Amino acid sequence: RWLRARIHSMLPLGGTNANLSIDDALKTTFGAEASPRPRAVKVAVDPAAEKLVCAATIPVGGESPEEVFQAVAKLLEDSVPCLALVCLDGLIPEAGQADCAMVAWTPSDSPVKLRMLCASSRRTLRDEFSHLKFKEYSATEHDEVTLEQFVESTRARTQRDRKEAMTQEELDRDEVRQQVAKEQAAAPKMLAGLAALQVKVQPSFEESMARFLAEQTGLAVMATLEGSSGEELGGTVLESVSSPADLRGRLPGEQPCYVVMRGEGKFVLITWLPDNAGVKARMKTSTFKASVVDRIKEAAGDSGVSLAEASAEEDLDDSLAASKPAAEAEKAEAAAATPETGA
Repeated sequence: RWLRARIHSMLPLGGTNANLSIDDALKTTFGAEASPRPRAVKVAVDPAAEKLVCAATIPVGGESPEEVFQAVAKLLEDSVPCLALVCLDGLIPEAGQADCAMVAWTPSDSPVKLRMLCASSRRTLRDEFSHLKFKEYSATEHDEVTLEQFVESTRARTQRDRKEAMTQEELDRDEVRQQVAKEQAAAPKMLAGLAALQVKVQPSFEESMARFLAEQTGLAVMATLEGSSGEELGGTVLESVSSPADLRGRLPGEQPCYVVMRGEGKFVLITWLPDNAGVKARMKTSTFKASVVDRIKEAAGDSGVSLAEASAEEDLDDSLAASKPAAEAEKAEAAAATPETGA
């Protein structure tokens, strides 16, 4: 109710969450109206002007995909962090015109302040160039900026890949996490108590949900727990999202969050619990899930809300949009966590 009353009076929001603005020349060079768009753009930080600027470009030519990444590597300066945006269309088989790489160049001996500014500017660039789909790739050495290493680093990971990449300590921690999840699912009385915890809603979540509900297609809301106590719900609108697969490469790698999107005749709440996130952060996100569902129902009226969960890029597929309603999903999770018996 508190949100429905604001929907018709709320205008779509603009702006970004980073401290740096984007120089007009960069917007013109790589924006939706750019014609022709360069193959790659080097984005540098101008601390004096507090802007992200276009420091260099690589035009579209006859170079091979490997040569394009070699040319990008030559633009990267020792000890000077920057970001390189590379159009992937024609470089890798599955890439389309909207697919791009965002290479985060952060040499280990570079100034901490510049590294932090570059890191915080990734979302700024995503928001400004929301018509594009970015795959992020981090590099600290020139020999890491190759097509082969980019493809290997950004491909969808299987469960076996994740296990093989884990240390024994990480494997033990993952086993504990799974056991904790089973115990929580098998304790409905405790879960009912946790559901009483109410998350505080920030204006950014209200505004994001208002725009999401007003514009019927192509949007999703990414919600995160914020504030000094981590018990306040902030929101950001994600554009060009028509299915869970469109979220790949757009969710944080080390921070849990929620994603609200439209499913088959209902709303779907996807709880994103990446493997690299801290145990406390994952547990807190799970704890407040019921309260987040309540907030969505308040905003959306009588529309149903289904629950889904993902922890890796490959989990983000269309089956999540057909997830069961919240009550049924909780029962299914508890049943799946019950140990099997027998010989």
